[in-house]
Amino acid sequence: MSAHGCTIVFYHYVRDVERTPFPGIKALSVADFTRQLDWLQARFEIIDGPTFERAVTARVGFDRPTALLTFDDGFVDHYAHCFPILRSRGLGGIFFLAGATLGARPVLLNVHKTHFLLSQLGAGRFVREVSAALEREGVQLNGAGGSEREGVYRYDEAPDVAIKRVLNYETPYALADGVLSTLFSRHVGESDAFARELYLSADQVREMARDGMTFGFHTETHPVLSRLDREGQHAELRSGPATVRELTGQHAVSFCYPYGLSHTYNADTLSVLEECGYSMAFNTVRREVTVDRESRYELPRFDTRDLPIVEGSVRSKAAQGSVDGVR
Repeated sequence: MSAHGCTIVFYHYVRDVERTPFPGIKALSVADFTRQLDWLQARFEIIDGPTFERAVTARVGFDRPTALLTFDDGFVDHYAHCFPILRSRGLGGIFFLAGATLGARPVLLNVHKTHFLLSQLGAGRFVREVSAALEREGVQLNGAGGSEREGVYRYDEAPDVAIKRVLNYETPYALADGVLSTLFSRHVGESDAFARELYLSADQVREMARDGMTFGFHTETHPVLSRLDREGQHAELRSGPATVRELTGQHAVSFCYPYGLSHTYNADTLSVLEECGYSMAFNTVRREVTVDRESRYELPRFDTRDLPIVEGSVRSKAAQGSVDGVR
């Protein structure tokens, strides 16, 4: 009998947005997260990070259908909402942290400034304000984002798709940071305080690790790695293993790529990951992992929106518009 693969699912925001000041954030509700776990547990054995890693290292598939849960961006949502549910069911998962969000003065990442500005302003006003700011700096919107970027924004709708492509793929990072920081300060508030409320603290990470959760790294600042030269990629990746080990005590440290599709990293990335000592890495190419044939640095995952929430149902409107569609 042939070995089974593993269905890996990734999550971002898990929150009841109507209870927050930002109801426009595209999130999976806590109730839908619970229902999706019910659906998964009815069909798969949900394994933890170390169990999956042992299979990848040995290149041996599973004798039963399995699933792995992964959580990107290190949100406090994962501590407040997901962790208690997982713990009550005896489940684990891998949680990926961005280095700049840790420490005494966490940095609010540009990708998340964009999410909350979109929620605060709406897509139309956000596009107008970002476009005007970029044009003052000589950056013109020209429909950036050709076929090589298909899939990155597959859950988004115009008019915000083009502007996000420009910010993430065309605009120099220092300029994008300045534009988004100015807009965030003007329309939302002080970013340092906001970051302290948005991301996991070191103490929360330690508590989760003590209760069996596994952690990985997600770069320092969440850039598109393929935009950086090898030295720039090394700067984004080198601190990850030591950071995670110091916080959790675990030895093996995995990685997941910001944005995640194959064009967002390159051969330099794969080489630097190995050089820095990462055990494995996850992208967002939607298919099942074939453990015995997979590259350990290109492990595919399904978005939460690719799975039903309730058996036999079509994904709800909220689920279809959730999570990383605004990335």
